[in-house]
Amino acid sequence: MVLKQMHLINHGTLISFKHNRSPAKWWGGMILVLGLALAFTGGTSWAKLSSSESSQKLYAQAQKEYQNLLYSRIQNQYRQNWERVITRFESVLKQFPNTREGYKSVFTLGRLYQKLGKISGRTGDIDKALAYFFRLEKEFPADRLTDDALYFAGQLYLKRKNFSEARATFQKILTRYPKGDFVPKAKQQLQRPALKVPARAPAISPVLLKDLTFTSGSGETRVVLKAEGTVKYTQKTLQNPDRVYFDFRNARWGEHIPATIPVNDGRVQRLRMTQAKGVPSRLVLELDGTAELEVVVQKSNNRLIIVIPHHKKKFVAVKIKSNVSKKRPVIRTAKSAVSKKIKANQKTPVVVLDAGHGGKDFGARGAHGLSEKDLNLQISKRVKKILEQRYHFKVIMTRKNDTFMELKDRGKIANRSNADLFVSIHANAAQRKSARGIETYYLGSGSTEQARETAARENGDLVYSVSDDTVQEILASLISTTKINDSSRLAASVQNSLHKTMSKKFSGIHNLGVKEGPFFVLHDTNMPSILVEVGFVTNPKEGRQLRNGKYQKWLAESIARGIRDYLKEKAPAI
Repeated sequence: MVLKQMHLINHGTLISFKHNRSPAKWWGGMILVLGLALAFTGGTSWAKLSSSESSQKLYAQAQKEYQNLLYSRIQNQYRQNWERVITRFESVLKQFPNTREGYKSVFTLGRLYQKLGKISGRTGDIDKALAYFFRLEKEFPADRLTDDALYFAGQLYLKRKNFSEARATFQKILTRYPKGDFVPKAKQQLQRPALKVPARAPAISPVLLKDLTFTSGSGETRVVLKAEGTVKYTQKTLQNPDRVYFDFRNARWGEHIPATIPVNDGRVQRLRMTQAKGVPSRLVLELDGTAELEVVVQKSNNRLIIVIPHHKKKFVAVKIKSNVSKKRPVIRTAKSAVSKKIKANQKTPVVVLDAGHGGKDFGARGAHGLSEKDLNLQISKRVKKILEQRYHFKVIMTRKNDTFMELKDRGKIANRSNADLFVSIHANAAQRKSARGIETYYLGSGSTEQARETAARENGDLVYSVSDDTVQEILASLISTTKINDSSRLAASVQNSLHKTMSKKFSGIHNLGVKEGPFFVLHDTNMPSILVEVGFVTNPKEGRQLRNGKYQKWLAESIARGIRDYLKEKAPAI
């Protein structure tokens, strides 16, 4: 009998069978092939996707962990828990990329990074959320989640103040998915004044900033920026440390331009390319703060030339234009400002105490109704009393009762008061009930994951609510080396006093030491600033101790003594 092999390839699936030349058997085989083909295609756009029990099971397990994370207030405050769930969905996508579960995993990964970004305030998390949302549209057939993904992407662009991208994304929902359930919401968003294109003038594409180079030598650093058209910019300077930045209001960075370019020639430390509120592009020149400087700017043939001479001069900003004289305003140096502050504080040190959280922000929650916001206020009041009555310091509290206050406003109180120190008092929390101990932080990037998690919890939603991610970079860059060094010494003084005193009075005191962390409340202060974590309200033993008035009294004694010891050591400079 002569046999023939026939194949049907259906979107990557190979179906094979053998038949002989008998008409009856041949037609029976063809019917089987057609039946299988219809079963795989199903007359839907999901023809090339196949599902299986194993993919459904793996996705269901990941989905269950996701729901548990969302509904656990303690768990969702820790990055490692989000990353564990993210790994689950990435595993589904990796093992079953061409399935409905893979499609849903891409969408869920976008949502996970979107929610994590809101908690962490990290630009990278939001970037990943956007990447997953657009990947879903690009790599998978259109289905019920596609317009959802675009809508959430549009919302992220809105929060970044990237109105052009937000407008284009919402408009895409109306154009490509007119029957989607997010069409009404997309229409509503497009009615926002910021997203409306003026009828009297067409939208103007931003000028592309296509090249950025620098040369160092012959007594100067020269930065050359090339554009594809005429750029409009404003120039400003900041001190302590010295920076010069340029805002380009009609231009955008090319995709190949890196975020930072190290220079390190003794005059310019590095170049930073960022975005800022209401500004598509910003160029920041971070300078060596040990010398005064001069900046010369030239515009020529769609080029911006920035020259930083290496010789020491008072700061001047000059825009070279034909037939225009150069103006050289004298800027007051940081030295005179510091001298005035020392003079203002040489009699009575001023300490600002910040009782963490308050009002609608409860902070960490412990057993038996222990609320961090109440504990912080009680200890802060005790510290204030000791500093005023025993050491005769002037003490200002950011809040005196159960009042909600934005983190960004707390540092402002210290700055307006020309304070010498800023001390923020908090209580800790952890998923592990066994976690315990006292620790003190000063401002830094956070050298451990635990430090970053603690900062994320204390920062709350505020970091993300700052509309422009670059604000945090600028705030961080305002911190001088001197302030960080003084803050670390203040933290060491308070932590040493806490451990020494508390371990004598109580058993089982655990010293977690001095650490650096990215705490938002410490960013905007002009003086040495620390954040004290007096213990874990989630630990059964420490939670009971923290409720005890005697324990609070000795915590306050220890913090006040640490502050006094630091100021005593620094007395000649105050």
